[in-house]
Amino acid sequence: MASKTLKRENTVVQQDVVDEPLLSSGDTIRIDPDVAIADGVVDEGYHTIHESKKNDDDPHNGVTYSDVSSPGTEGGLQVLGRGVKELVQKVQALRQLGVEDLVLPLPKIVVVGDQSTGKSSLIEGMSEIKVPRSAGTCTRCPLEINLTESASPDDPWSCRIMLHKKYNYEGKLGSGKHNPKGEGATRNRPLGPWQEQDSEDFPFTIITSKDKVVDALERAQLATLNPSSKPEKYVPGVPLLEKEAQVKFSPNVIRLDITGPGLPNLSFYDLPGVVNVVDVPEEAYLMDLVRNLVKQYIKAENCVNLLALTMSHDLQTSSAFALIRDMKAEARTVGCLTKPDRLDPEQAPEQWIKILRGEEFKLGFGYHVIKNNPDPQVDHATARREEAAFFSDQEPWNTTLSAYSEHFGTSLLQTALSQRLTAQIRTSLPGIIEKVEQKAKSIEESLKELPEPLDGSLAVSVTMEMIKFERQIEKHFDGGSQLFPFQKDWHEAALRFRKDLADTRPVLTLQDPRKLGEPRSSCDPTLRSISGTPTPVGKATMAPISVDSDDEDGEPSFEPSPIRQSGKKRPNSSAQSTPAKVPRVNGASRFTSPTTSKCFDLREVRRIIQEGYISLPNHIDPKSIERMIVLSMGHWEGPIDDFLSQTKHLCETTIFEQVQDVYGKYSQTLYYEIIRQICESFFKKTFSEQRQLIIRILSWELSKPKTYNEEAMEAASDKALTLLQTTRRHIRANAYINEQEAKTGKVTSGQARMEKLVKITDAQLGPEEYGREIKAMSSVKGYYECAYSRFVDVICASVYCELFAKCRTDIVKEMKRQFAVAEPGAEERLAILLASNPEQENRRAQLKREMETIKKAQEHLQGLSEQEE
Repeated sequence: MASKTLKRENTVVQQDVVDEPLLSSGDTIRIDPDVAIADGVVDEGYHTIHESKKNDDDPHNGVTYSDVSSPGTEGGLQVLGRGVKELVQKVQALRQLGVEDLVLPLPKIVVVGDQSTGKSSLIEGMSEIKVPRSAGTCTRCPLEINLTESASPDDPWSCRIMLHKKYNYEGKLGSGKHNPKGEGATRNRPLGPWQEQDSEDFPFTIITSKDKVVDALERAQLATLNPSSKPEKYVPGVPLLEKEAQVKFSPNVIRLDITGPGLPNLSFYDLPGVVNVVDVPEEAYLMDLVRNLVKQYIKAENCVNLLALTMSHDLQTSSAFALIRDMKAEARTVGCLTKPDRLDPEQAPEQWIKILRGEEFKLGFGYHVIKNNPDPQVDHATARREEAAFFSDQEPWNTTLSAYSEHFGTSLLQTALSQRLTAQIRTSLPGIIEKVEQKAKSIEESLKELPEPLDGSLAVSVTMEMIKFERQIEKHFDGGSQLFPFQKDWHEAALRFRKDLADTRPVLTLQDPRKLGEPRSSCDPTLRSISGTPTPVGKATMAPISVDSDDEDGEPSFEPSPIRQSGKKRPNSSAQSTPAKVPRVNGASRFTSPTTSKCFDLREVRRIIQEGYISLPNHIDPKSIERMIVLSMGHWEGPIDDFLSQTKHLCETTIFEQVQDVYGKYSQTLYYEIIRQICESFFKKTFSEQRQLIIRILSWELSKPKTYNEEAMEAASDKALTLLQTTRRHIRANAYINEQEAKTGKVTSGQARMEKLVKITDAQLGPEEYGREIKAMSSVKGYYECAYSRFVDVICASVYCELFAKCRTDIVKEMKRQFAVAEPGAEERLAILLASNPEQENRRAQLKREMETIKKAQEHLQGLSEQEE
């Protein structure tokens, strides 16, 4: 038996204590003397608790208190000596390192209770901050609160909030109206859709004003309850556009690291309140999820439980109390009775005396009673003064129950909890050190079992290969030699694109529509004009002849078309119902567009002009010309797609050839697969953007025909007019001769017919009925000549300046971003990607991360061991 000295009211009290081990679940309620701070030495200005063997006649349940206050202290807030303060802080650091995930649970205090037991007020009283009180987010996820006294009384108060994500949500997300189907707890999934993962920490915010804690906590809880959203969306300062939660519950923890003058050195968890009944039937599944979460915390042998119980209800109805009993955790639980102001003053206090004496509802660490002001506007200091006044002025607290006054008040509760936490740390410390050492040896053995890692700096090697890859792409896209034919091949594709547009100039059928029989489509191949020199045979009825001549002299040439024999139809050899396949371009199949030139006839042109009638004889509304211009360019999207298809093939072929050249040696690795995925994603996105740009340029052309190249358009229009008029006169002359020969019965051909054609005069032919239509069409053709050439230049410039520039730079930029070779952990990530067996490298990287955590933990534990010695 040891003897320890206490100070009480300037009187030395000698107390005998029994040297027995700390209680575990199910043991007799008896406390280790090491609970006393610094082997029983009481520093001035500190409140200490010493515990001895239980005496049934002792109303204090074997606990004696001393309260020695010096100026400038706040009693319960000054609870630990400097060495013990560091002890608690070191354990906080171990927890933040993630040691609990690797070794075993660390000593901690867990606050549990039913809903509406005053638990929020209890948390506020212990932490000296305000927490959200509204229903919903504040009760749906755990809080970890780490309190640390600042080094100097002059240091400012601060609170750092972290989001600790240990669980991944694998259920169906809701929005506003939540669908709980399939989200309830099961034996294999006690937390429903929440599955454990590697822990992640997100630094949420740092605040220096207590007034901003509630808002910051509400935002942090929203970030936690919206698992599919990025936390950055909710940080203070960002406009909060919505307050709906995708889930109603989360086991992920919000951590508050609070530092300030006079704070107790204390760590505790605030868990969601345990409930047996919910107001909304659809949320009944939450009861099991919360209960299972609470069980996970309180079942740990080195966990001190703080059980909040309201004095306004019968303790037998407490679901949280029932959980403590079910988990056999009474021996390491502190009871906290709240709302003493609601105790009926006329009711005999015998029940509460029995509870405080440990005769009923026994808990290993006894009970404390606190009284908090429910008004969130009341500050902490005022609330503590009101609390002290309540217990000293109100019955039965200052009369019948005054013998237990050393169990009353938040400050004394803080003192007791700090003592309990310290004792638990000291008791658990040897086991923690042993487990950490065992884990370190286990990791070392596991690392030895893995194959040797790749040699050299992988980040440097990867960076050099990216530089090589980028230079190779630049050489190919710049061209200029036989080794780099990209520019030459693409130039040929651009010329083909230009030819596609040139070959589909608008066409005018110049035969008299009244002599063509039944109306046919203006693009009927039998009405399409052809090039050549006509040599009529017999009673030839001349087919439409070409007005599209690229001859320098601009003179028309003619070719005979077979006449229709009775009962026989001219074969439609030029008609094609499907795109015709044309020769491959560097391996890319090229297809002609099913769309062909816009083919007008004189009747259609006349109708368009009449629709734009402006009441001026022999004048044409410019809008009619514009309409025909737009119609003549309506097929351009087909050649555009052909050109882009060829361009895409050339680019992809060039890029992937370089991928194979530079990275082919990694073809069996995940690294190579990702590189190909990067290139494929790049082409999918970039070519879509390029096509959108070109279609936008096309829409400019079609929205309003416009040119400032007046000289070129005038020259092209004049050339077209000459060709159209000459061809039209030739058709009319042939028709005139046919009519005359039909009357005489004499048919001429060959040279004789040509001589007749030359001798026909304008007087014989009469006025040209379609002169205005021919004039209009010449303007359409003149504009087309200018427009298609300009359009090809613009499109090719956009491809060169947009697409090719991105190929040169953006692919490698994306590689650098995804592989993050300059970021921390690059070597480990690259080792996994470059390994022939990624699973082994994943395992190696995981073990190295764990070893790094263990080494840091050993450093902290070394300091703790030296301090305890």
